[in-house]
Amino acid sequence: MTTPTIDCITHISRTADDVIGWGPRFLAEDLIAQMDAPRKVLGEPARVDKAVVFPALGETVPTSTLSFDEQHAYVLDSVQKYPDRLIGGIVMHARLWNDEVKETVRRLVQEQNFRMIYIHPSLHKYWLPIQTPSEGEGSKQMLYPIFETAREFDIPILIHTGEQPYAVPATVDFVAGEFADVKMIIAHLGTQGEMFTAESLLVAERHQNVYLETSFAMPHMLIEAVHTIGPDRVIFGSNCPPLEPTQQLLNVEEALILDPPIGMGASVEDTRKIMGGNLANLLDLR
Repeated sequence: MTTPTIDCITHISRTADDVIGWGPRFLAEDLIAQMDAPRKVLGEPARVDKAVVFPALGETVPTSTLSFDEQHAYVLDSVQKYPDRLIGGIVMHARLWNDEVKETVRRLVQEQNFRMIYIHPSLHKYWLPIQTPSEGEGSKQMLYPIFETAREFDIPILIHTGEQPYAVPATVDFVAGEFADVKMIIAHLGTQGEMFTAESLLVAERHQNVYLETSFAMPHMLIEAVHTIGPDRVIFGSNCPPLEPTQQLLNVEEALILDPPIGMGASVEDTRKIMGGNLANLLDLR
């Protein structure tokens, strides 16, 4: 059976995302059009078979007037409409967490097949927990219930990284050790407005439960990621929008498949793992 291509991180919204600045609304149909755009991957015509889809981030900011259920209503509708293409993802603003929200998360995961939680320390303004009690206790009280829920429902947590002060990849290190049985994905390979890719590699090398997602990554650091932790814990993501899936797939393909010194001469098998096989296993899609 051909390994599917699966996108780890996409966003949709019925309305314009003016808060984050991504501009016009981006419907599920717009995303699927991008997934089905004509392209060749590894020399063959290819679509993005499935995508994990999250609400537009602007709907989840601390100033949002939307409830947790309202933030995820359009994603739920879209996953129900396109169950063969879209996989539900939850953006969890930690300060909204309570028993009612946990029950909604349970329902989304167990009844609607949502398969991932996404936390965004920069957008929602908090640090991940550290060891020092005076500085880490409040963060533990706020975030540990989310990690415990991911453990309970056996779903991974995607963690935004790439800029100071809240989203430096090194901050994942402590919580990855505290929850060694929870799969965590460092988003963007530590790259956003700044580049902390080397930190993300060090954390993933220390913790077998940490995976690396590829959107925004520089090609030479994709190569370094595979050399550092191997091909089984690197996961393709496009972050569409604002990025475009074809360009992000080509970024992965050229970095891995081309011979050195431009690429690393990886096998087609390993490249297909990164483009979808690893995420299929992580989300138990097979």
